[in-house]
Amino acid sequence: MRRTENSYLSVASDDRWRYAPRTGVNRALTVIARSIICVSFVFMIFPTIDLAVSRWFANGAVFFLTEQPVLKGLRDFSRQSLICIIIAMLLLIGLHIFLPRRYRFCQPHKPLFVLLSFFVGPIIVVEILKVLIGRARPRDLIEFGGNADFTPVLQFSAACVRNCSFPSGEAAAAAAALSLLVLVPAKLRRIAAIALSPCLLFIAFNRVLFGAHFLSDVVFGWLFTMLAMVWIWRWMEARAKDIDKFFARTRP
Repeated sequence: MRRTENSYLSVASDDRWRYAPRTGVNRALTVIARSIICVSFVFMIFPTIDLAVSRWFANGAVFFLTEQPVLKGLRDFSRQSLICIIIAMLLLIGLHIFLPRRYRFCQPHKPLFVLLSFFVGPIIVVEILKVLIGRARPRDLIEFGGNADFTPVLQFSAACVRNCSFPSGEAAAAAAALSLLVLVPAKLRRIAAIALSPCLLFIAFNRVLFGAHFLSDVVFGWLFTMLAMVWIWRWMEARAKDIDKFFARTRP
């Protein structure tokens, strides 16, 4: 039986859809999702990795780097930087609304993306999981002088009621800081990412040195936030013009 012209067009469109190249955002989603699956598998098969890494930085029941001045200063700097970033992003949006002719170097959807990254990752995702999982911090375990039992990552536990260990909020905030790369010119973005990432990773790992988090708390806090960020950007990228127009309409 002969195929009609419409049937050929239908097959061609199906082939284009099936073999269409994926965007960078979709590739990033795939990589992060697979990373979460692989990391989950490793920590579930070898749960004692967390205890082993924490013991490296403990002398008996004492985490000997807790009072290290440089590390404490780094933590204070990261926490203060978070406040400065939020204020700066709100200021950028405000300048675009009230002084659009003088400050047009940044479309408002970009600082909005940064704000949403910090709100969704370090606040919503992290705080919900802290309550659901209820994992005790390393320094609260019996192994390190506390009275709580160790629970493997991703396992529901009643060992902690508030301010729990999983996932790390500061690791999530460090990951969310990568959202600032949208403010960097595209040609310099890769270089900026290479320069910024090691610093942010060390800020995140700093919590392991203090006995405040397990290695898995930091890794999952980072990955969950990255996944949330990419989803947010995927949504915002398709609506960037509409978002910018909305802020334009709010001008006095």
